[in-house]
Amino acid sequence: MNEKFLLLPILIPAVSAALIPALKFPDKKFRNIFIESSVLLNTLIIFLLVIYPPQNALTLFRLSERAGFALKLDGLGTVFAVLIAALWPLTTLYAFEYMSHEHRESTFFGWFVLTYGVVAGIALSSDLLTLYLFYEVMTLTTLPLVMHEMDGRARYAGRKYLLYSVGGAACAFIALTYAMSQGGGETFTLGGTFGVWPNKPDNIFLCAWFLGFLGFGVKAAIFPFHGWLPSASVAPTPVTALLHAVAVVKAGIFAIIRLTWYVFEPESLAGTWAQWAAFALACITIVYGSSMALATQHLKRRFAYSTISQLSYILIGVLLLTPEGLVGALTHMGGHAVMKINLFFCAGAILCQTEREYLFDMRGIGLGMPKTSLALLISGLALCGLPPSAGFMGKWQLGTAGAAAYPLGHAGIAMLAISAVLTVLYIFSIFSIFIMPGKNFDFKTANAGVKDPGLQMLIPLGILALGSWLYGLYAEPMINYFMKIAQGLL
Repeated sequence: MNEKFLLLPILIPAVSAALIPALKFPDKKFRNIFIESSVLLNTLIIFLLVIYPPQNALTLFRLSERAGFALKLDGLGTVFAVLIAALWPLTTLYAFEYMSHEHRESTFFGWFVLTYGVVAGIALSSDLLTLYLFYEVMTLTTLPLVMHEMDGRARYAGRKYLLYSVGGAACAFIALTYAMSQGGGETFTLGGTFGVWPNKPDNIFLCAWFLGFLGFGVKAAIFPFHGWLPSASVAPTPVTALLHAVAVVKAGIFAIIRLTWYVFEPESLAGTWAQWAAFALACITIVYGSSMALATQHLKRRFAYSTISQLSYILIGVLLLTPEGLVGALTHMGGHAVMKINLFFCAGAILCQTEREYLFDMRGIGLGMPKTSLALLISGLALCGLPPSAGFMGKWQLGTAGAAAYPLGHAGIAMLAISAVLTVLYIFSIFSIFIMPGKNFDFKTANAGVKDPGLQMLIPLGILALGSWLYGLYAEPMINYFMKIAQGLL
C-alpha cells in the first residue's frame, strides 16, 4: 500500500468524532450504527496496512534536520496496532448497552472514537518524537473519559490522572531531548539508534534512559507511580477496560519497549545500575499489585491492582534485555489485554445490572448472572495461568527467558511465582463469593431481579472469554512472529 494510507487510521476517527455531535441522528440506533461503522472501518484499514505494509515512511513535516513528524508500520508497531484494532470494535459494542444507562452519551462516544485514532498514531509512529507527541495527546483525549461522570470522585480521579501524566511527560521529555541531541531516536531501529557508545556508557546516558523509563512507566503503572490507575476505576467500564487493558497502559509498555530496544542500546544498558534499578521496581510492582488485589473488596479496583502487577510481568521480559525476554513480553502483552479487558467487562456488567461494586454485596450473584459469571470464570482461569490459556503461554515464555538470564531472570521468576499464588487467591475468592454464598443464604431476597445483560454486552464477553484460550492454543505462529521482531527481521 502507498505510505499515505498510514494517515487514515488517525484521520477516520478524528473526522467521525467531530461528526458525532454535529450530525442530528433520528435516534440512538442510527448514531450507534454510525459509530460502530466508523470503528470497524478503521479496524479494516489497520488490518489492510498490516497485511500490505507500506515500505516507506510518511514524513508529514520536519521541525529541524533531526526532528520530524513521521509514520511507519514495522513489526513492533503491527503488534500494538492489531491489539487495538481487534479490541476497539468489541468495546464499542459493549459500550452501547452500558452507556444507555448513563448521560452525555454523544460526548462520551466522541472522545472514545477520537482516542482510537490517537492510540493508532502511537502504533504507527516512526520515531521517538512522533510517539511522544501522540502519547501526550492521548492523555488529553482520555482525560474527559475518566472524568465523564463529573462528580466529586471523577474530578478527583481526573486531577490525579493528569498530575501523574504531566510528571511522567516531564521525565520522558528529558529522555527525548537527550536522545535527539545525541543523534538517537530519529528513526526506530532495533538495537538502538545512537550508533557509537563505549562499552561502559556514562551516567548521563543511563540517567536519561532511566528517567524515560520512569516517565513512560507512569502510564504502565510502575510502583510508586501507579496511584492514578485504581482511582481511574470511577470512569465508565468501557473506559476502564480500555485504559487498564489496551490503550493507556499498553501504550506505556509500548513506549518503554521503543525507548529501550529501538532508541537506547540494550547492550549498553545490560548489567548497569539503571537496568538493576528498573528491574527492582518491576519486581516490587508485581508483588505489591497482586497483594493489593487480594486485599481489595471493590471488584473493579481489584482488577486494577491486578493490572498493575501483570503489566510489570511484561516489563520483566523487556528489562531482561534479551531477545527471548522481548518475545515473552510481547506474548504476555497480547494475552493480558484479551483476558483483562473481559474481566473488566464482567465487572461492568454486574455494576450495570445491579449497581453493586463491592464483593461483599455480590454473594450468590453467580446464580442470577450465570453467563456473566461463566465468562469471568473462563477469563479468570486464564489469568491464573491454567494451561493452555493465554496467561499460561505468556508466563511460560517469560519463565523460559528468565531461566536463561541469571541472576536477574531468576529473581524475576521468583516474583512471578509469588504473584501466581496471589493471583489464584484473588481470582478464586471471587468465584467462591459468586457461587458459594454460604449456608442458609436466601438468594431470592438478596438477588431478586438480578439477571444477565443483553446481547450487546454478552457477545463481547463470550468472544473474549473464548479468545483468552484460543490465544494460548494457537500461540505458536504468534510467538514465531514475535521472535522475528526480536531478531530485527520485521
